[in-house]
Amino acid sequence: MWQNNVKISFRNLKKHKSLTVINVLGMAVGLAACLLIGLFIFDELSYDQHVKDGERIYRVALETADSKWAGSPGPLAEGLRSDFAEVENSTRIMKFPELDQMLLKSESNGEVTQFYESKGYYVDSTFFQVFEYEFLTGLPSNALKAPNSVILSASLARKFFGEADPMNQPLTIGLPFGDFDYTITGVFEDTGVKSHVDANFFLSMENNDIGNAVKGMTNWATNNIFYTYVKLLPNTDTGAFEEKLIPFFDRHGAEDLKAMGSFSKSLFLQPLTAIYLSSSIDYELGVTGNMTTLYVFGSVAGFILLIACINFMNLATARSEKRSKEVGIRKLLGAKKNELIRQFLGESLIISVLGLIMAFLLASLLMPYFNQLTGKDLELYQRAFPLLAIFILAIAAGLLAGIYPAFFLSAFTPSTVLKGRFKGRLSGFSLRQVLVVFQFAISACLILMVFVIKNQLDFVQNQDLGFKKDQQLILPLKSEDAVFKYDVLKTSMMQNPNVKSVTLASTYPGIESIEDMMYYADGKTVEDVVNITNAYVGDDFVETLGFQLLEGRTFTEEYTSEYPMMILNESAIKSLGYEVAEAVGRKIHFEWRGELNTLEIVGVVKDFNYQSLHTKINPYAFIKQNRGGYLIANFVGSSTNDVLAAAKSGWDKFNIADPFVYSFLDQDFQRNYEKEERVANIIIGFALLAIFIACLGLYGLTAFMTEQRTKEIGIRKTMGATDWSIVALLSKDFGKTVLLAILISVPISLYLSNAWLENFAFKIELQWWYFAVTGLVALMIAMITVSFQSVRTALMNPVESLKSE
Repeated sequence: MWQNNVKISFRNLKKHKSLTVINVLGMAVGLAACLLIGLFIFDELSYDQHVKDGERIYRVALETADSKWAGSPGPLAEGLRSDFAEVENSTRIMKFPELDQMLLKSESNGEVTQFYESKGYYVDSTFFQVFEYEFLTGLPSNALKAPNSVILSASLARKFFGEADPMNQPLTIGLPFGDFDYTITGVFEDTGVKSHVDANFFLSMENNDIGNAVKGMTNWATNNIFYTYVKLLPNTDTGAFEEKLIPFFDRHGAEDLKAMGSFSKSLFLQPLTAIYLSSSIDYELGVTGNMTTLYVFGSVAGFILLIACINFMNLATARSEKRSKEVGIRKLLGAKKNELIRQFLGESLIISVLGLIMAFLLASLLMPYFNQLTGKDLELYQRAFPLLAIFILAIAAGLLAGIYPAFFLSAFTPSTVLKGRFKGRLSGFSLRQVLVVFQFAISACLILMVFVIKNQLDFVQNQDLGFKKDQQLILPLKSEDAVFKYDVLKTSMMQNPNVKSVTLASTYPGIESIEDMMYYADGKTVEDVVNITNAYVGDDFVETLGFQLLEGRTFTEEYTSEYPMMILNESAIKSLGYEVAEAVGRKIHFEWRGELNTLEIVGVVKDFNYQSLHTKINPYAFIKQNRGGYLIANFVGSSTNDVLAAAKSGWDKFNIADPFVYSFLDQDFQRNYEKEERVANIIIGFALLAIFIACLGLYGLTAFMTEQRTKEIGIRKTMGATDWSIVALLSKDFGKTVLLAILISVPISLYLSNAWLENFAFKIELQWWYFAVTGLVALMIAMITVSFQSVRTALMNPVESLKSE
């Protein structure tokens, strides 16, 4: 019997080729979207899932009155290990301030290989006892026991040594305060490893570069540059353990906190497996994902597939009158209702299977572009679970799309339909209206989201940041040699007429700045401290970057002071309790290791966005001190190549051994919005797919409706109706339906847009005309789709349409 049903199904699909193409193509696009987004979501969910005993590993983070920090004080890990029996082990990762990149050098046969490398972290000797890594060479148990040990990723090892064995090979780490020799004691596999600790190499915390400084970081209130992790014993009650952290921190840190004037710090736990997607706190170790983004992408994929299913339901019920006689005859010949349901569901499943086959072809073609959009390196067949999931989803979609038409068609009464008194049309027509409204409400929401996202990204790109980010060349000075030769390099570059000014800074706008200090004003005490972020800069820093000076003066060689000089932004001045007009010449203080330190305010600059527009403007200080980091050169527009050549010439002339690497400030700043740009591009792409599928279904539905009214149109034309009046007649009902969909989409769009904009401290205001334009675009798309078929029908010769069957 089932063979007969399959034959009938294929005959019906072949008979209505255009509808079959519409349904299969819609299902294929929907399933391809689900497959691609599913691979992305599965990849994001896989972070830190490979870690053995990961459910027992937690990060201990810091909370203050107004913020949360992933960083924690230096002595925390040892204190947890000593005080709590529940702690099996603890370890620290340290991202040292201003060392976002390090210069790695290897020498072989007299040839030096050197690269600037990021994602290098100092770690405790217990690191590989908490985190399990697959080692290709070396043993995790003793890889960090020896001082000055370095463990490389397999990718980095191949970059330096090719296929040669790197074990026990020397590797020099170039830092702004000197070159330091390390020994390679292990190589770990990094291919396919997904972790929020996205490391290229690990350096032992026991070393002769920053080791002594780290040992001196015993204050519980400061030095929050460590990431502390604990591995708890099995069956530990984490809730009870977290509650113990409050008295524990008070016991150890109360005195240090009191000395700093800060009493509101506390500790909390973050499960390892939840950090990548669920942690939204300050000073993260690296780039993190966002669970909300996954919900958005998953919803978009689901809606696209649902639109495809709606197309099938709409088109199936639209041709219900034609199939009613088939149902009536088959019932008279003895067909049972269950048999008819199985046949109609079978037709739907055939559509979904054909769509699945085409979906894999589409996904294979689109995968390179999708990887470019997401910044990932996904492969279509790399894991079995997503493929199995999409197969199950295709079957479920087929059943969902076919279940209503199957029950609707199989319920016809033979005597009624064969006498021509067909009663199913009204209910089918009402359902189709509801489904079309649903389709275009989704489409209108996606169109508005695209509009809002693009406008917000344009806003952040064109917003006045309070400094000049264009025509700014950045040269990293990451070795002692490069820092030492800064002055002669600056002199050499300034001889080029296209270079306006050159300065030195420990950090610059657009990259994370983590150095801060608790300051208090004259006449106040440590009880009144204000947390101010610091950047150490050289002469001409304010002029080079174009900060607006409100009061006082900038840093130049002509001016000196008894105290270290600093320039503050407006927010810092106000937080300290000073007035901007009266701040110059005033002193501010901080206490460090029992000593009082004083600085003099020599200038005030207008508030600026030092990082991105995601964050609010915070108190900021520029302190005059020629510390290594970055050379910044402001140059004349359109002279980029000339300035680069001049910089490279000076670099070579003074025999700076570091590789010549450069970037531009505007590009570096723009990287803060890469995540949003990727989300925007993905939503734009899938919004276009959703609209395409909706229009595909609307086109097919219009074709059926106009076919049913062919004779009516012929009569109207014979009676004198114009072509445009016919087009208006056929388009009117669909226009009303789409307008209703647009109205329904407004509150949903408003909620989604506001939710997305909450990620930004500075954002656009939603205007009424956003919704008007969105509605107009959705209506135009729908009307163009409907009109294409309507015009074709209206132009038919009435003689042909009035011919008898």
